[in-house]
Amino acid sequence: MFRRMMATPKQKLKNYKFPEVRKEDCEQKYISGWGPGGQKVNTAQNAVQLTHIPTGTVVKVHESRLLPKNIDIAFERMKFVLDRQINGENCYEEQLKVWKLLRIQKIRINFSDFKIPKKRKLIKEESKQGN
Repeated sequence: MFRRMMATPKQKLKNYKFPEVRKEDCEQKYISGWGPGGQKVNTAQNAVQLTHIPTGTVVKVHESRLLPKNIDIAFERMKFVLDRQINGENCYEEQLKVWKLLRIQKIRINFSDFKIPKKRKLIKEESKQGN
C-alpha cells in the first residue's frame, strides 16, 4: 500500500518572497551582552543591535557568544520583522500559522471520520447482545 504524503506547511510556502534587507540600509551597533554568565557576558561586546534606517525598526540579538553568528541571526530576524510590517496579516508567519491550523483540523476530521463509526458499531452490537 502506498500512503500519500501531505506537504508540510513550510514546503507549501517555500517560494515565499521576503522583503530584501540590504546591509546598506541597516546600521549595526555592537553592544555588551546580557543575561546569565556574570562579568564575562556583561563585558564582552558580542551582542548586536540592528537598526533598519528606512523604517526605524530595531532588532537586538544575543543568542550566541560569537559576534558573526549574532549578526546573521539579527538579519534573519529583521527579515521577518519587516515582512510583518509590510505585509501585515499576509506575512510568512501568519500564513504558516494558518497552514498549520488547517493541517491540524484536517487530521482531526480524518480521525473523527474513522473513529466515530467504529464506536457506534460497537455500541449497537452491545445493545443487541443485551436484548
